Amino acid sequence: MDLITWHQNPLRDCEPSQSLEPFGRVPAHRVHQYHRSWPQYHPTPLRTLRGLAAHWGLQDVLIKDESQRWGLQAFKGLGGTHVIGRYLAEYYGLDPWTDFSTLKEHAHRKPPVVFATATDGNHGVGIAWAAKQLGHSAKIYMPRGSTRARVEAVKAVGGEVAVTALDYDATVEWVADAAKKQGWILVQDTSWDGYHDIPRWIMQGYMTMVAEEFLNNEATRPGKPTHVIVQAGVGSFAAAIVAFLANVYGRAIPQVIVVEPTDAACFYRSAAAGDRVLYPSHGPLSTVMAGLACGVGNPMAWDILQHWVTVFAACDDVVTARGMRILGNPMPDDPRIVAGESGAVGLGLLSIVMDHPQYAELREVMGLGRDARVLLFNTEGATDPVMYRRIVWDGYLSGS
Repeated sequence: MDLITWHQNPLRDCEPSQSLEPFGRVPAHRVHQYHRSWPQYHPTPLRTLRGLAAHWGLQDVLIKDESQRWGLQAFKGLGGTHVIGRYLAEYYGLDPWTDFSTLKEHAHRKPPVVFATATDGNHGVGIAWAAKQLGHSAKIYMPRGSTRARVEAVKAVGGEVAVTALDYDATVEWVADAAKKQGWILVQDTSWDGYHDIPRWIMQGYMTMVAEEFLNNEATRPGKPTHVIVQAGVGSFAAAIVAFLANVYGRAIPQVIVVEPTDAACFYRSAAAGDRVLYPSHGPLSTVMAGLACGVGNPMAWDILQHWVTVFAACDDVVTARGMRILGNPMPDDPRIVAGESGAVGLGLLSIVMDHPQYAELREVMGLGRDARVLLFNTEGATDPVMYRRIVWDGYLSGS
């Protein structure tokens, strides 16, 4: 059984382009400063797993732990707070980088805004929470099969939520049409013809994750990673991180692996085709990685990823389940990390590649040896506690 299928990216050329400009040092610094104006802000930890790195013969394994972000257990609030802030600044006629307190002061000076989005969970929580914090409201629509825990998480932060009878991609289309008819503001993290500013603002919000580590005081800045593993749903998070790294390091960018669920792997399939066309992933999108269950990728993200990623990989659910169990049961002296299904897949991939002889070629292609410093992102905590316990406690998806 192939737990991982992978393809070395034939399109990688590391050529600078206009698509990188919104994700450079200056925009990243401004986004970070904006986030710091929120009273709930604090930087998330960068965990070092020295014991695990030694076990695999690597120099370092570093994990940016976004389960600690905003009290929302996921990184998505970074995009939500930034996009709603940018939209409201424009709505009020203020400077684009207006801080939290000033935006809050203007909440009653114009009619309230209704923000709307389709989500598998974390994005909706981030939008609903940010809208409420700034005095507005959000309508959140979730695809069929969404778990009760994810629905309740949206309600808990003040969102009005409904579960549709559609899959994720069809729900996006439905909400886009409804928003147009109802006069709501659509805040989706993917782009299409005529819809670019809002998804770009969301993507820019994600840069705070790396700005906290790579634009801070040089004395405390971590060393340059040699490898970065990022997960992709619609690809906006992955592209924001890769674009930032491309701006910082240029052609010396770390080796990047983008990982997706096997049944929702549009970027893997598009890279394998080799013709620079972004192809959708058809089918039921069956995966426990709810936050990555997207069949249609973000074209804005593809414009970045195809030029800078070394390897695209598609993973069976067993891979992320293994990552969850390793992070929850660490090596001696390593920190314990609670990672949800979409958060652990990068570590799961690394574990399979390092432990299974059949992936020796991928190890060699990526240069995963004793000098490797691997950076990963735990993008969510146990946002579905029932599934978390089923996997970590009960051994669900333990086959290999």
